[in-house]
Amino acid sequence: MNKGFGVTVTVTQPGKQAPTTAPLVVVARDEHDAELVAATAVGQNARAETLRELTDEEVREHGLDLRAHGSAKVLPILKL
Repeated sequence: MNKGFGVTVTVTQPGKQAPTTAPLVVVARDEHDAELVAATAVGQNARAETLRELTDEEVREHGLDLRAHGSAKVLPILKL
């Protein structure tokens, strides 16, 4: 059974000093699978960390389809 997870992904681009971190929500089987899904979605040089499993309400709020294993959505990042 798939679940929704909140994940952060950090990408370090060659030649850049500061890595970029982005929050994602993903559909996966477990925490480890969520990290693999997120890192694969972002691409090369990505490192992912699962923050927590989403509640049913959060899954609906983000429009996640739990039947769609491997789907991911990037969340907005505030720049103040």
